[in-house]
Amino acid sequence: MSIDNSVRWVRRVTLAVALIMIAWGSSVVLGRPVTAWFAASATIWMALLLIAALWQLRGSFLAIAALALATAVVSRLFSILRLHPPANLAGLRPDDLDLLVATGPGVPGFELLGWVLGALVLAQFILRAAAAAAESRDSSLNVAALTFIRIYVGLMFVPHFGSHVLGGPFQFKIYTLYFASLGLPMPAMQVLLAGSVELISAIGLVLGLFTRPVALLASVYLLLSMLWGGHFHIGYVWALPDGGYEFGVFWAVMIAVFAVVGGGPLSVDSSIRQSASQGRSPWLRAAGLLSV
Repeated sequence: MSIDNSVRWVRRVTLAVALIMIAWGSSVVLGRPVTAWFAASATIWMALLLIAALWQLRGSFLAIAALALATAVVSRLFSILRLHPPANLAGLRPDDLDLLVATGPGVPGFELLGWVLGALVLAQFILRAAAAAAESRDSSLNVAALTFIRIYVGLMFVPHFGSHVLGGPFQFKIYTLYFASLGLPMPAMQVLLAGSVELISAIGLVLGLFTRPVALLASVYLLLSMLWGGHFHIGYVWALPDGGYEFGVFWAVMIAVFAVVGGGPLSVDSSIRQSASQGRSPWLRAAGLLSV
């Protein structure tokens, strides 16, 4: 089977699995006692998942990136959903509060479906990169590798903004209490600010949109989170009790690379620049970006 035939097959399977995820998530939203906050978040991202799943049939790298982001968000939301949250949070330590929203129980099996869809998205990315590399191997592989790293570091923010601002009132309350335990002023506003920065960082890095300023914002945000979370006082090694600053600084440095090099050829930024140089509408060109 040729690469082109494999790509077409993976695209169709990807769409089928995405439709299963959307149908399953919709049944939960309509049939279970979820909050209006969660229902709105889940519905918006399932709609984006549907758009990206249909778009990827055209073979666009941007569609693959958008599909990866939507898949990660929808999977995260339903994997941490608590239909029956505890009524009393008194006496819980900060670490206990964090665990209440960092883990499920979620909808059983939904996380596994998310991994399946994520694997299909990854397979599609690899196949498209292999096809592009057939013409000019070194340059195409370097571009694909840089794009993969940019998308991955953007997806790293999904579990965080998914809980901070999309998960619903229970998750928001938990993080407000957690931020308050760290001594941060106006903890509710800090949770909202953190979630907003994480959401902007994820979208900007995954799609390569305003990559340089977004990467700078994300990198500074991670360093500040290490500072305000007290990790610099703990020490370097992340495995130390309560976590040193190793993990946060590593990701801050990885993301800072894109503040220097930008989003690369496979990004919305690149499409906008090309359109501007050719005197065409950059947003019309972005709609068909990277369909080669």
